[in-house]
Amino acid sequence: MKVAIAWNGLPFYGARLMRPIISELGSSVEILATKGPQSQKDIEEALGATICMIEAQSRTNWKQLEMQVPDLFFHTGWAYPSFHALAREVKNHGGTVVCMVDNSRKYNLRQVIGKQIFRWVYRPHIDAVMVPGESGKELMEYFGMPAKLIYEGMYGADPKIFRPGPPLEGRRYDFLFVGQFIERKGIKGLIHAVREMRMEKKEFMIAAIGDGPKRTEMESSNIEIHPFAGADDVAQMMRSARFLVLPSIEDHWGVVVHEAVLSGCGLILSSGVGSRLDLLTPRNGFVCEPGRPMQMMQQALDANDDWLDGCRQESLRLANGFGPEQWCQAFRKICDSVHGR
Repeated sequence: MKVAIAWNGLPFYGARLMRPIISELGSSVEILATKGPQSQKDIEEALGATICMIEAQSRTNWKQLEMQVPDLFFHTGWAYPSFHALAREVKNHGGTVVCMVDNSRKYNLRQVIGKQIFRWVYRPHIDAVMVPGESGKELMEYFGMPAKLIYEGMYGADPKIFRPGPPLEGRRYDFLFVGQFIERKGIKGLIHAVREMRMEKKEFMIAAIGDGPKRTEMESSNIEIHPFAGADDVAQMMRSARFLVLPSIEDHWGVVVHEAVLSGCGLILSSGVGSRLDLLTPRNGFVCEPGRPMQMMQQALDANDDWLDGCRQESLRLANGFGPEQWCQAFRKICDSVHGR
């Protein structure tokens, strides 16, 4: 069976997720991607295979790509013209199309309208979907996909890179933020929380990995800033932090959350973070209102060593549900289903 996978802006973690399948199936799998934040060379090294680069907004076909029309086609996003055109061609040739969807259920007007658009425009060209976790599954069921055609495990970090750190009570940083320094990530609320807690003479250390327009404000609040770095460097910082704090206004899933639990960190996530349904329980962290993490950060500082030990163990337990192994399991289930039909 000929398989092709098209990933918009293929990131490092996506390459690591697919690598075991690429190693196993070799040339029977073609990888297509649009330009992402990392170089093609770095992604190909992480993937262990060459990539065919295409434009997301330009319609194309399999003949132009000098590829055989695959029997099974995975792609990330029905709204990209190039992916949509390739998917329609696969369907016209009697093949199977799986759409990888990272959006989460939000109960807003946009998704009410999106349900109808999906049903009439995109659903005829999609046989099954792969989602990151519970919130994505809920959205796809709302859009009308049968539960048996929804597979979880789309996202996850690599446990070979993000390894468990030491007990939380001995870690250097109390809090770590990883991401863009923008409004959508709840940065304004994080800055406010840090300033208020320092005014109350709370003693803690907080670091942030990333960049963005709020950088100057973060630095003036005595938040230790580290630039975006490779996965190994981020993993080292994770193992030095007690809690990942992510007070996002909206975050579809957040691979960084899985990176944190693989490292044994506790979590402070807003209700706008989709992965909270999969990776956060009362035993390994706290849920805050979007952009308002201060109360939960204070509770985290007050946690005793016994609770912190249980927190670390719970995070490591929940981390086992996602990653390359789980992505490959979902891939194989889909392949088996196609063979069965």
